[in-house]
Amino acid sequence: LNSSEIPNDFSLFKIQLKFIEEGLIKDDFELQFYRSNAGNVFGSFLQLDDEHRIGGASGICFYIDRKAEVAEVDEFLMEVFSDENLKRLSQECLGFGLQSAHFDHIFEFIEARVGPSYRQEPSFFEHYMFISPSNPPETIQIPEGFKLGPLSLDYVNKMTKFWALEIEFHSDPSTPEEYFENFPFRSTIVKNITERPSFGIFADEDPDKPIAWSTVYINGDTGMLHVDEAYRGRKLARILVRAAVKNFQESHGSDYHTHACCQLKNVASANLLISEGWIKQPYNNKRMYFHESLLARFNK
Repeated sequence: LNSSEIPNDFSLFKIQLKFIEEGLIKDDFELQFYRSNAGNVFGSFLQLDDEHRIGGASGICFYIDRKAEVAEVDEFLMEVFSDENLKRLSQECLGFGLQSAHFDHIFEFIEARVGPSYRQEPSFFEHYMFISPSNPPETIQIPEGFKLGPLSLDYVNKMTKFWALEIEFHSDPSTPEEYFENFPFRSTIVKNITERPSFGIFADEDPDKPIAWSTVYINGDTGMLHVDEAYRGRKLARILVRAAVKNFQESHGSDYHTHACCQLKNVASANLLISEGWIKQPYNNKRMYFHESLLARFNK
């Protein structure tokens, strides 16, 4: 199975597979495909952490054939969550991502099969999914006093702090950025900056830190889109979105798509993507995280 055979409705897996085909994923991973007796195809992407255990922000991503019956889905899940694989799961953080009509059933299965290995209850997130347009974006003039440029590792702590607060893995906005140097998801941001396209916008008044940014995750998701509150209303988010699309099209061709997850409550970002011609997909992206030690370590 290759990425061209997967419908756009399942962009979470499709674009990740295309990243693999083009060598854009440098992380350790295992990619497996299954075919049921009825001929339906399933796929699993297993991200491996630094200790070669299954885990991380992307953790496990699935492709579930839309024609599959529940019994076939369960057979596939038992292959992925075999006793051997259960022994390999990260005890620090394990994430699951899925677009499917079966996602509620699948998450119940995962929680029953994986949950006993973790003391903390899992966290759930649901996002709208958008796929980027084929038309090349028009260039927007960057406002005077601002510059668009690449991100560097100097900015990781600030971005990590924002992410931890945004997804409620930490609750104190006054915590210094340095506190997040050992935050488990920090390594994901490092890889986003060093291995895939990332953009920041910098204000002339403080050119050493970005006031807005966007990166690309291992699964091909253009995300972490953020503009500091004091700088909103200047079309900076729109500039970052167009920069991401332009980069993908120039590097891979106009038929190359990225996708974006948007929190259900983030109406402004959803409207921005729609106004830019991004297409909302029929299946949302649901994510579940097990983090046995994460909340205990960082939310004391």
